[in-house]
Amino acid sequence: MPLDGVTATVEQYRLHQGCRGLILAVSGGPDSMAMLHWYAEQSLAFPLYVAHVHHGLRTASDDEETLVRAYCNARSLPLTVFHADVKDEMQKGETVESAARRIRYGFFRSLARETGATHLATAHTEDDQCETVLLHLLHGAGPKGLCGILPKRQQEDLTLIRPLIACPKREILSYCAQNEIPFALDESNQDLSYTRNRIRHRLLPEMEKINPNVRRSVCRAATALQRQQQGVEARAKEFLDAHGDLLPADEMRKLPKGEQAEILRQAFQELGKQLTFEQTEQALCLLEKETASAEFDRSYLLHLGQNRIAVRKKTEPLPQISIEREETVLPDGRILRLTEGICTEETRREMIPKTLPLTLRPRKQGDTLRTSGGTKTLKKRMVELKIPQPARDSLWVLADQDRVLWCEALGSNQETAPKENERGYFISLSEK
Repeated sequence: MPLDGVTATVEQYRLHQGCRGLILAVSGGPDSMAMLHWYAEQSLAFPLYVAHVHHGLRTASDDEETLVRAYCNARSLPLTVFHADVKDEMQKGETVESAARRIRYGFFRSLARETGATHLATAHTEDDQCETVLLHLLHGAGPKGLCGILPKRQQEDLTLIRPLIACPKREILSYCAQNEIPFALDESNQDLSYTRNRIRHRLLPEMEKINPNVRRSVCRAATALQRQQQGVEARAKEFLDAHGDLLPADEMRKLPKGEQAEILRQAFQELGKQLTFEQTEQALCLLEKETASAEFDRSYLLHLGQNRIAVRKKTEPLPQISIEREETVLPDGRILRLTEGICTEETRREMIPKTLPLTLRPRKQGDTLRTSGGTKTLKKRMVELKIPQPARDSLWVLADQDRVLWCEALGSNQETAPKENERGYFISLSEK
């Protein structure tokens, strides 16, 4: 039995495209040992690196490490073993499983940097895919979660591939027997205190009484959903790329709800926030209104006003800074520069008086600024320019005592500008 499913998956999803080195994550179980054997038998255009993690959680871990070492030594395969103490390294709020995964993938990324490997292969199977989809379904996942395990995806600077994702467990066990591949069995896979094990040993056998091919059926549904989700994600990204930070509400409302949800999901994801299903539904409801605001997890904002949608991360209030030099590095890393020049009729609208020290601060209630359209409060001028409410308090104001000389995004105050032929300052603020 040659594991045809692996060959087909590698070709269909171009798993090795651009590969300059492949790390094989090998635990010592039948799935990962079958994957290791399959790759060892191939003629590849890139180097292989075997990675094994000893989590320090089970006494059998020593035997698994010995098994993997013996196999790699017999095949002259480069092996790196990482010893971890998962329970000792658990962070607040983490489960043992999530801590083990974090530590494991941290090791894989470190090994990739050391070796120059670009790809990481894990031995997830068709059975793992079925269990994952059912687990996500029971937890109330949306379309993205019900896609299950993707055959190929990018995780930071590593390409994750799952060459065994179309192979059922029984086929892998037959492959191991036929090729006399040694493997270890993890006794924790029988522990029914884990939800995945209850799905494997209790739920799926009952489902197979209704449909003997339920595992394959669930995986086919996940594959179909993956294809649809890829299209939705691509269209959402195009929408975000086309409109930047301010999204046109009227155009979004014309889109299907699924695409609206994905646009919002990606917008928040760029800020480091994963929207829950409930939060996504709340955000979609806000889009039906003319003006609305919502706060998520006390750190993220969605604001809708004047046909514009803004997604922002809440920031600490701007501090008050004394500007005593012509160049100042701000807390956000940008540089405020005051460049001396002579005021002319053409440049007067761009200049402030040549005086130091000045005060850089957030806007205050009642602050005004004069432009060609007259004197208006900063708030009114920002509303006219359709600057979203969450962004207004993050704009710097440069003041001389109580007078506003300049405001970020609005420009200089013509009421306080120097007279012609007087010396003054041009203001520039570098980009983030």
